[in-house]
Amino acid sequence: MLIRKKSIFPVITSGPLKTTTSTTTGAGTPSHNQKQHHMITATIARDTSYDLPEGGYRARISGLRPFFKQAGQGPQDWIRIFFEVHIPGLSENLDARAARNFKLDLSPGSELRNWLTGLLGKEYFKEHSGQQMSLDSLLNTECEVDLEHFYGEGYQKPHVAVARIRPVRSSPPAPDTVKGGKD
Repeated sequence: MLIRKKSIFPVITSGPLKTTTSTTTGAGTPSHNQKQHHMITATIARDTSYDLPEGGYRARISGLRPFFKQAGQGPQDWIRIFFEVHIPGLSENLDARAARNFKLDLSPGSELRNWLTGLLGKEYFKEHSGQQMSLDSLLNTECEVDLEHFYGEGYQKPHVAVARIRPVRSSPPAPDTVKGGKD
């Protein structure tokens, strides 16, 4: 059995790059006598998190996924609406995501219609009464969302729900001011 004294595999070390210089004016590639350090790199994919803090944040509707849910009367059409949420201090390091499920029903008083009224307004539903609505038109819509936590028994982390949705304010709200002193 042959036991090698030197590894046949290159050794990768950390530290400054080792470069060589050549005094010949030959080909641009190093010869077999020259040593050259090759940097090995790989991109680390951004992590995605649905574990977000409560509060109001800027967001964008990033996806829609229809699905069926079994009910006593048979399968029902449902939709999941996905959001990319911008949370200062968190979104710089990972993809902050949120989602909400609804029965695909836009009749007056339905949960989906009531929720979308916050974004589209009551007038939208009056003006489009009796017409079909393409939910795909919501994709890439910039908005503001309110995230709320719901704690379930036996779960360590809360369920994060997109409780409300509204259009992006054109300017940040004015801070409340307290007047003091004598009148």
